[in-house]
Amino acid sequence: MGEHIFISHSSKNDDTVKKLRETLELEGFTTWVDSREFSGGDILSDTLTEKIKTAKTFIALLSIEALSSSWVQKELKLAHKVAQERKEDGYKVISLIMPGVPPGLLTPFFPKEPIHIFLDEGPGGPDLDGKMPNIFAALGRDLPNDWKPGEAVQVEPVAELILRLTNPVIRKKKGVRRAEATATLTFIPPDRARQIQSLEYNFRAPIGPIQLEEIRWYLESYFQWPTGVFKTRAEKTESELPEWGKLIFEEGVGAKSAIEPFTEWKDSKGDRRFSVWVNDKAPEGSTKNKTAKIQEAASQLLSLPWEIMHDDTGYLSQGGDGVRVRRRLPNLKKTTTNEADLPIRVLLISPRPEIAKEGRTVGYFDHRSSAEPLVRAVENLGENLVKVDILTPPTFPAMLSALKRAVDEKDPYDIVHFDGHGVFDKKVGLGALCFE
Repeated sequence: MGEHIFISHSSKNDDTVKKLRETLELEGFTTWVDSREFSGGDILSDTLTEKIKTAKTFIALLSIEALSSSWVQKELKLAHKVAQERKEDGYKVISLIMPGVPPGLLTPFFPKEPIHIFLDEGPGGPDLDGKMPNIFAALGRDLPNDWKPGEAVQVEPVAELILRLTNPVIRKKKGVRRAEATATLTFIPPDRARQIQSLEYNFRAPIGPIQLEEIRWYLESYFQWPTGVFKTRAEKTESELPEWGKLIFEEGVGAKSAIEPFTEWKDSKGDRRFSVWVNDKAPEGSTKNKTAKIQEAASQLLSLPWEIMHDDTGYLSQGGDGVRVRRRLPNLKKTTTNEADLPIRVLLISPRPEIAKEGRTVGYFDHRSSAEPLVRAVENLGENLVKVDILTPPTFPAMLSALKRAVDEKDPYDIVHFDGHGVFDKKVGLGALCFE
């Protein structure tokens, strides 16, 4: 006989069944739910009969709608018959009663009075978590020692340092074009009780296109041929990275009035984050030409390798207390927070574009190595918690199609992970992601 648990229910209770199924499968049980397992060619009655007869346990989630369903009634009747035939096998019929079902209404559906598990009404619907100990006991298994009822995930407090760059502009000095901006540095402690903010100071990008191209080559191309003259070039780049990092550090947080917020942030305990916030919005009424220049400068400021900031003792993003770096743009639209159900769905887009037109060029990178950290991070979680779909081919139309299909199937993606290149188009004054 099979080892699966057959779950009988009404489609009106799909949300509760989904939660029940996920909880059981996370503890190693195999479940079978008709609403998810049927394919178009199955013969409904034959398939149900087989799955009920070969199950190890039959769980009936009974609501008013389920008790009114002829299919649920047939499934329950058959399960009772199988339980009589397979007493020695330990075949069980477990009844989970949804809130609002009077006990007297259950009598006609059970040949003798069983021990029902009544679900209580919770703030977000039936309190399934509160009855999991009873369900595990009915399944003949002790409650796992590490099992915890579902609860809201509390976000760990973060000490944040925000570098705000406003009035971005590109200026040419001594023949060198660099992005400049007005900077302020703000420390926000984990409890958000107070803020320490510097005075305004001038920021000028300390490295330019030549250094950025060298970093790009080192990260994206060197690994393909790490020998000979390329190795010599790489060693030179490696020796210069700390110096470039120190320049960015000094320019970004080295102003006299920035010392206090930076010191308070650096001495904070726990999780820390460094955010670069760039205002790319031109003043209202600006010409297209001025708007394009502001957005180009903003793009250059965001593209600086802030991750290599070096305070003369090491890179801020490395070590046991490594700092996360976040780039931000102003958001003028109201956003909503979506609640995700398990499994969390991730659409991974990893294109290798080849663009060499009108000055918009991108280099090659190995999409397999760049996508590996994400895949490795979730591979041990299992598909009950996280499911990653890789977009093939990684084109813009394919992405639109995949997102629409997921919405139509009422199982939308929670995360779109784009692992690739971006370019800045001067003609339209906008940044763009590069697809294949």
